[in-house]
Amino acid sequence: MLKNNWIVFEDIEKLSKQLAGDILSVARKSIKSNGSFKIVLTGGSSIISTYKILSDSRSDWNKWHVYLSDERCLPVKDEDRNNNMINQIWLNNSSIPKNNINFIHAELGVDNGALHYEKILSNISDFDLVLLSMGDDGHSASLFPDRLYDENKSVVTECDSPKYPKNRISISYSRLNRSKKIFKIISGSSKQKAVESWLNGKILPINKIHGQSERVFFCKNALYFLKEIPTSKKIITKYL
Repeated sequence: MLKNNWIVFEDIEKLSKQLAGDILSVARKSIKSNGSFKIVLTGGSSIISTYKILSDSRSDWNKWHVYLSDERCLPVKDEDRNNNMINQIWLNNSSIPKNNINFIHAELGVDNGALHYEKILSNISDFDLVLLSMGDDGHSASLFPDRLYDENKSVVTECDSPKYPKNRISISYSRLNRSKKIFKIISGSSKQKAVESWLNGKILPINKIHGQSERVFFCKNALYFLKEIPTSKKIITKYL
């Protein structure tokens, strides 16, 4: 039932350690090949431990260029904004140049904020790596099930989100798919129903984004059918 590119971990700590190591590995290879590393970050609680590990790690941070998958249209200092969580845990104390951090100005409102980010993304090539988490309904970034989004745009808006707040800005499916690698992080028992739907072939936002290649990092608690997990180390070695 597990797919070849699905990797299962006993807990979020083990997942985060491997994920952070894989991110740093992709960064090293991208910088060596292209002189830069372009990464799209995700919000959500599943990724917090990974960002904490990255904050204490070594890399050629001057070559990192950071983007954000989506943002909630809330005031700049609101604690529910994705960028505030990422800044507090990692980027405020990072050596990544501030000019290389390109977040969404959602405080401008959905339309102006989307236009601003569309201009930013128009000046860059494909991403090297996109990180995605998943909501309990299968949504990813601020792309929700059973919604239509303009695939001719790099940035789209959501003005009736089923999750708070209603107004959001997100990178589109088509632009997220312009990535060399996609890493998906799925953790928590509340995700089990969405995972079951995913495995049964239902089209969800999380499985509409794949890039040139993808790898899915699962916590055991998100998989409804697992009583025993495979040995993560062996799977990881095979699919690196």
